[in-house]
Amino acid sequence: MYIDSHAHFDLCADDHNTTADAIVSLMDENQVTSAVHVVIDYEGLKWGVDFVSRYKNIYLALGIHPSSLADSSTLNQFTVTIEQYIKTIPEKIFGIGETGLDYYRMRQPKAMQQESFYTQIQLAKKYNLPVIVHSRDAMDDTYAILKEQTPLKGIIHCFSGDFNDAKKFINLGFYISFAGNVTYKTATNLQDAAQYVPLDRMLLETDAPFLTPVPHRGKPNHPGLVIHTYHFIASLKKVALSNCIDNIAQNFSNLLNTQ
Repeated sequence: MYIDSHAHFDLCADDHNTTADAIVSLMDENQVTSAVHVVIDYEGLKWGVDFVSRYKNIYLALGIHPSSLADSSTLNQFTVTIEQYIKTIPEKIFGIGETGLDYYRMRQPKAMQQESFYTQIQLAKKYNLPVIVHSRDAMDDTYAILKEQTPLKGIIHCFSGDFNDAKKFINLGFYISFAGNVTYKTATNLQDAAQYVPLDRMLLETDAPFLTPVPHRGKPNHPGLVIHTYHFIASLKKVALSNCIDNIAQNFSNLLNTQ
């Protein structure tokens, strides 16, 4: 039971020059049984809700990415809209996000990113949902904000730190999610972190259409390719593939069923 805990089906469809339904078929062909479609801006909310409503095994994360516009008006509209969805389709909502901080791209000012992050954390806490956290070149600020907001449950998505960073987030109660870049030969810090993170605190994802795992690196990514990251992690941690699959499925279920 392979699970992709973080993908962007709309962006995958664009990247593959096809439809989101065709991307789901690729997922099925690779025996990926569940996935999460992640919204990254206010404009993507309705598309995401319509998309996941067609599939029993695809869930929804509702968020504003730190690179997306999040002025006061947008945050207010976003909050009102997702509160309606949380109340009307609770069985489809996996979490809030992706949200967080991105000081690498800096497409939005730090103050806007942080206000958006705080707003989405409060929504996650209000509805007892996991917060799905993006952090790029902003590990210290991300940690400081999350620590200040504990108790809080969530996922550090597409983890980009080292094992010391992983330890700090695990101590806050977070899950650590690794994407396809952990399979890259030069990703030694990520691999050290993956060796450190226990299987009962780990998720795996594609972040498709980005970060295609080896052996398909350089080609368009999609949720079906998450199987290669599972195989890599099982080999890296020297555990049976079935053990890796079972632990991650349990982690996913724990997050899905604690709302």
